[in-house]
Amino acid sequence: MLVPYNWLKEWVDLKEGPEELAQRLTLTGLEVEGVFNAYEDLAPVTVVRVVSVAPHPHAEKLKVCQVSDGERDYQVVCGAPNVREGLKTAFAPPGTVLFTGEKISEAEIRGVRSEGVLCSPYELGVEAKKDGLIAFSDEVSLGRKVIEVLGLYEPVLEVAVTPNRGDCLSIYGLAREAAAVTESVLRPFSPPSLPLGEEIFAETSVVIEVPELCFRYAGRLIKGVQVSESPFEIQKRLWFCGLRPINNVVDVTNYVLLFLGQPLHAFDFDLLEGRRIIVRRARPGEKILTLDGVERPLDEGIMVIADASRPVAVAGIMGGEETAVTGKTKNIFLESAWFNPSSIRRSSQRLKLSSESSYRFERGVDPEGVINGLELAASLIQELAGGEIVPGRVDEYPRPYVAREIRLSPKRVSLYLKVDLPQEKLIDLLKKVEVKVERGVEDLICVPPSYRHDLTLPEDLIEEIARLYGYDKLPVAVPRAEIVGRPPRPFDRLLRRAREILTALGLFEVINYSFISPRFVSLLGLEDDPRARTLSLANPLSEEQAVMRTTLIPGLLQTARVNVFREVPDLKIFEIGRVFWPREGEPLPEERHFLAGLLCGRAHPPSCHQRPRLLDFYDLKGVLESFCHALGVRGLCFEPGAGEPFLLPALSVALKAGEEKIGFAGALRDDVLEKLDLSGPIFVFELDLEKLCHLVETKKTYQPLPKFPATFRDLALVVPEELPAGDVLAFARELSFPHLEDVQLIDVYRGKGVPAGEKSLTLRFVYRAKDRTLRDEEVNDLHQQVTEAILSRFKAKLR
Repeated sequence: MLVPYNWLKEWVDLKEGPEELAQRLTLTGLEVEGVFNAYEDLAPVTVVRVVSVAPHPHAEKLKVCQVSDGERDYQVVCGAPNVREGLKTAFAPPGTVLFTGEKISEAEIRGVRSEGVLCSPYELGVEAKKDGLIAFSDEVSLGRKVIEVLGLYEPVLEVAVTPNRGDCLSIYGLAREAAAVTESVLRPFSPPSLPLGEEIFAETSVVIEVPELCFRYAGRLIKGVQVSESPFEIQKRLWFCGLRPINNVVDVTNYVLLFLGQPLHAFDFDLLEGRRIIVRRARPGEKILTLDGVERPLDEGIMVIADASRPVAVAGIMGGEETAVTGKTKNIFLESAWFNPSSIRRSSQRLKLSSESSYRFERGVDPEGVINGLELAASLIQELAGGEIVPGRVDEYPRPYVAREIRLSPKRVSLYLKVDLPQEKLIDLLKKVEVKVERGVEDLICVPPSYRHDLTLPEDLIEEIARLYGYDKLPVAVPRAEIVGRPPRPFDRLLRRAREILTALGLFEVINYSFISPRFVSLLGLEDDPRARTLSLANPLSEEQAVMRTTLIPGLLQTARVNVFREVPDLKIFEIGRVFWPREGEPLPEERHFLAGLLCGRAHPPSCHQRPRLLDFYDLKGVLESFCHALGVRGLCFEPGAGEPFLLPALSVALKAGEEKIGFAGALRDDVLEKLDLSGPIFVFELDLEKLCHLVETKKTYQPLPKFPATFRDLALVVPEELPAGDVLAFARELSFPHLEDVQLIDVYRGKGVPAGEKSLTLRFVYRAKDRTLRDEEVNDLHQQVTEAILSRFKAKLR
């Protein structure tokens, strides 16, 4: 929340400056994130002289001006009536954000280039004048910052109000808090006295059909208003607090919202069918066009403000376009209410719609402040827009506020705070926050004010005493706790080892949200896949995080997009996390640990020592083979064609243990990359760690270093093209001949000397005896048996 310091000072006699006040508020529980000058966006605006003025070639009312700041000349297209040669005025270059929120950019206006804007007093936030340029005296130096020349300084506190302190979401609420923590005097606020009577009930009525959702609803009728622009001072305060001025009626409702924290809404009374208000639940099939221009479907879980035939506002959140106040409005019905915070929060989340009003209703407004806000707003509207306030006010109050009574034991305060405070001190501290206190036999009987919804328990009052007394004055005690550890489970050790290995292989670990966008199901082509059965969240943070992930790939792709769009195209990343698969008839999903990775970009950083190259499929396969070898995985094989709809069939493999699929790896399809605005190649892999852990051999067996030398023989075979080399290699390694130590594939050849449709494989066999050096005759005999076994198994030919 943005809080102008000088507006705050109007209601509390502060001796502290803005920075000191920020520190005091932060130390007592209201974090002030920063203090800034409301005019700081105008820092680039400088004083310039108009060197020349020429007519615009294509527009009669525009002029083409050459201006100078003493160091550089600029060309500006300007339509101000008082622009003239020699005038010293304010110039905003491209990139400047004016006081009105408009961001300046270089533009072409009717065929003439304009390199900035010459500013009016209104655009600088100085005064209401809009139709002329601000003028400086000749004594002002060129190039000086305008905020220095005019002394523009308005400190604004950026306060992070915690969810339980809805009473501080207003200028007056923060003034109360500031008075309490600085021991300053708070100026009391009294609502204006407006005419009462029965006349309003002849004009309109209010019916509350849902008293459990709407605790109080009040209204005033004002006739004969003139909708126009608000006075400059009100506009300026709205700008300071981050709101945009609209017209005098709407601006008053926002002004009172900021000042008292009471949301209000003004309806065009003549557009209300039946001239009455009904607070009810939405009906099936109803829709409303809200003030943001979006037509929103409603359901029975959403409370609405309706007239005789249709919803005219989403209660506590946003009004409807059809009954909005416009320049044609003459009669208005002004609403002030107290709604159920939980109902407003649910409706806001269902509609994905939040506003300044809903933000306050969700945190609780003052039930006894409903009338104060209504009367102040009605009085200001009459003052600024004219009109007549119809005597009387509607005030439906089906569930009146009942003050809470809390018994507080002074002994309990001493026990919690470890400091003995006399009863007089406790009473004095509580009265600073307007808690009414009476002495009981042993306890203090405390009644919090109506706006403090967070004070419900004795512990809440003790916290108030502690922060007002000063946390720095309380004795410091280090808590004692017994720390009990447990040895890591085998699966925990597997996860830790997997992270170590992948990090050593040059991959970086990422941690993504478990929530993903539903669009990834169709983007990855998983419509007919079991992974398309995602678990939807009841209250998602956003549409991009609406379902629980069934695969880790979407999170890695989103991470890749973020990095690539920020000029980081070379990525080697992995993630270890849970996926969530819904189970039929079960309230909770099945959770499994998966490992996934993504590789894209260059294989090595740019260097003069090696040629640059892009990562390819063999880099991916090498990472997986190295990972499995280091982890001790046995029995895992790579089978061509992963069968995944988002991978290229020719550049993908399924990782299998026997007939069971453990995971997949491969290159993403081009159409998938195009949907993500990425360029390839991009390689991904995913493994089910809970299945993989059964293939890990945890026992290590010692093998002494060989004492005798090895010898090797090569075997060149011609086999059909469609025969995978891995099948030949796997068969050779499974041969149980004595002294056969290892088999490697060292060459695959296609070309001259090899018939079409066939290929040549060269295998290297390593032979070694443990007790002696093998003779050539023994090796040749063994190798002949191995050769015959392979030739017979695959119907191969020697090359």
